[in-house]
Order: sequence, then structure tokens, then C-alpha cells
Amino acid sequence: MNNSDKSIILIPARIGSTRLPKKPLLKIDGKEMVLKVWENAQMSNADLVMIATDSIEIAEVLKKNNAKYFITQNTHMSGTDRIYEALEAIDPEKNYKYVVNLQGDIPNIKSSIIDIGLEKIKSTDADILTYARKIENQKDILNPNIVKIATNVKDKNNIEAIYFSRSPIPHGAKVYLEHIGVYIYKREALDKFTSMEQSTLEKEEQLEQLRAIQNSLKINLILIDDKIISIDTLDDVERLMKAQKDQDQI
Repeated sequence: MNNSDKSIILIPARIGSTRLPKKPLLKIDGKEMVLKVWENAQMSNADLVMIATDSIEIAEVLKKNNAKYFITQNTHMSGTDRIYEALEAIDPEKNYKYVVNLQGDIPNIKSSIIDIGLEKIKSTDADILTYARKIENQKDILNPNIVKIATNVKDKNNIEAIYFSRSPIPHGAKVYLEHIGVYIYKREALDKFTSMEQSTLEKEEQLEQLRAIQNSLKINLILIDDKIISIDTLDDVERLMKAQKDQDQI
């Protein structure tokens, strides 16, 4: 591999979730959720996988399971700001050209999905890649914990995200898209993103990706069919169990 093509996956994991306390340590199929995400990421083509956490309690669990981690400050306003602290500490020479921010609350993420993005980021004109899938039912469209996306479709391989919202957008759409919490940054784009102040829309929607859009960083989408479940509430755990059961029956 060309040294300039090196990639790293960083998984932000904070202890202070308000909707689901100690969320990264919630057990899914008998294993802490953050560990399940880390194990899945380990099977990808990334050169390094590491968890960025502000919690000694999380770190102790990771250490027992031989997972690589970095302890960050507890003052970060977003997961991307958290992983950037870890990245700058472990790679000040900027050897890693592509950086994956893999949310620690999507335990059924597949390494093959990550690899699609790691390959595509090398040839896209976008600054950031992220993932989306079609929403299949009305309840999910109205669920504020499921983030929707408005897009500018140039062609099937060039779908730009122009807004993200917890509300149903675009109004009256025939098809709604659900955002999947994985971002793949070009290193220079991540440097820019983390140097910016939190944006107004980011604060209002509580969605960090709006900081990028308000500052003219281009985000393109990769459409997938897999039902990746983000865990924010106990209802989401039920959704995950149902999705896994449905997959097992295929």
C-alpha cells in the first residue's frame, strides 16, 4: 500500500449520554456495544482502529479486551472533535490520509460497508463521505432520533447531502433517506472541520455534520441496503433485535 493511502478508524465513545446512560457499555448479545463496533471495524481494510473515550470506566473494559484506545478530554462538543484530539496525539506527522469517524452506537455495522467508503474516498471530489439508506416505514420518518437527509442527486455515483435534520425532509418526498453514523474524512477536511466553531444549525439540530455544510465542505452519500441501527434509546435496542432476527431469516 502506498503510504499516502493509509487510513485509520476512530470510534468516539463518551460516558455521559443523557438519553441512554453509559450507552457504550450497554450489552448487546452479551457484549459491550463499543466492543462490538470495534470488533467489526477490526475486520475492515483500515490500517488502524482505535477508540477515543473520555471515560476511565470504558477504558478499563477496553483494556480487558485488548482493544486499542485513547483517553480524551471530557469537554468535546461532538464525536468528531473527540476523535481529532486522539488523531493529533497519535499521528502528528499526518501519516493517515483518510480518517473514519465510526459512531460507537451502531453495533451491527459491517466491515464491508466501511471498506466501500475507504475505497471511494480515494477518487471522490467530496471532502467527506457518509452513508444513507431508504426509510421503510412512516414511524421512522417521524422519529427525531432517525436523521433524515435532503440531497442533490447529480448521478447515482454523485449524491451530495445538502441538509440533515431530525424532522422529515424534504417535505412531501416520495422517498426519505436515513443517515447512518459513519463519516470518512479526507485528512485536510477533518483539519478544517475541527478548526471551525460550532455552527448555528449544528446547535439547533444537534447534528455535527451541519457544521461542515454551513462551512461549504462537500458531503457525498453512499447508499446502502443494510439496516444499520443507531442505538439512542431502549426502543432502538428492540429495533436492532428485530433487524437481526429478520436478517437471520433471509
